[in-house]
Amino acid sequence: MGDPAEVRDVAEATVPVASEAEWAQHLADRGKRVVQHRGRYWQQSLPGFYRPVHLMARLSAEEATRPTLACWGFQARLEGSDAHRADAAIPAHLITDLDSFDEHALPKGRRNTLRRARERAWMVQLTGPALLRDQGYDVAVSAHERTGYGRPPRSREEYLAGLGHFGGPGSIILAGIVDGRLGGYLTGYAVDGTAYAADGVVATWALRSNISAGLFYEFVYACRRTGSITEILDGLHARENEGLSRSKELNGIPLVAVPARLSLLPGVAAALRRRQPDKYYRMSGRDT
Repeated sequence: MGDPAEVRDVAEATVPVASEAEWAQHLADRGKRVVQHRGRYWQQSLPGFYRPVHLMARLSAEEATRPTLACWGFQARLEGSDAHRADAAIPAHLITDLDSFDEHALPKGRRNTLRRARERAWMVQLTGPALLRDQGYDVAVSAHERTGYGRPPRSREEYLAGLGHFGGPGSIILAGIVDGRLGGYLTGYAVDGTAYAADGVVATWALRSNISAGLFYEFVYACRRTGSITEILDGLHARENEGLSRSKELNGIPLVAVPARLSLLPGVAAALRRRQPDKYYRMSGRDT
């Protein structure tokens, strides 16, 4: 099961918090395209399209301008005093009141799901990569074969190489161990006052344990124990994936239209609306 010294019970977990500059450097070290503009850091999320590395950072209207000439568009959240200047919205699954986000307020069926998850799995925080080195690749391949989400590692060697960035600034990994085996894991991180539930990976054989919901709630509690985290982003609205959206709804995660600025070169918006309407929706918050 990997090195037992590299796991600890999830009840002890807190989420380390990185600064925006630290997170930008971490992304750059991993080969991401990062630029600095007017004191803020931006990441190329699609070829030629930029978002702040800290997606929920509140930028002023003066900061939320084209981060580099070599781009066809950008999207950024606006701070409250400039929210009236928004021309778009970010459709975000966003928890803004951590104190009131409590599983006891969930429907009985969802509470039972969480209870079964804790009965069937040992929830832990990974403090080192040993367990992922031993079993993580097989879990990742199983999850991708089932969901088709993201890009799977091309090989075990590529997956193991990626673990070289384990424990980056602001990062945390929670895992569910079922019958002595790694059943799944959740990666997250925090920048300034926002935590991000970045990725949930569950092997098909472990779905019956319901660890996906269990790990997310343990992530919320770890954020709450941290003290300085005020909101949690659980991804943008994937309206084309009804099952995922329904799961987040059952978990009590609200869908929020976050005021934003969107800038696209002439003709790009029309092309995106026609060819990739769901992607355009996540950029603009607008139905087509």
